[in-house]
Amino acid sequence: MTKTTSISAETLVPRNTGRKSLSIQNQDTTDSVYLRMEEGEVLSVSSTVHDWKLGPGASLFLSSVLDGTEAIQTRWTVVASANTPRVAVLESEDIKR
Repeated sequence: MTKTTSISAETLVPRNTGRKSLSIQNQDTTDSVYLRMEEGEVLSVSSTVHDWKLGPGASLFLSSVLDGTEAIQTRWTVVASANTPRVAVLESEDIKR
């Protein structure tokens, strides 16, 4: 899936207890995006409060084996440094749908 982000914080991927891996790529060629693992309902991600900064073209890959289930299954939020960068997300599950 791909999603256009903005300078307003929003949920990128909701919490999913079946998720086994998560890959996020900033597809923009100019602007950065900031990512945060959120535990509550409040969106706290910003350019100063974040867990990861993905510069233009950068990627983040997380797996339950290497990074633990909490990092994989939690809700991730995103905010852009400027404009409306597009972010690609790929997640895997053990569940066949």
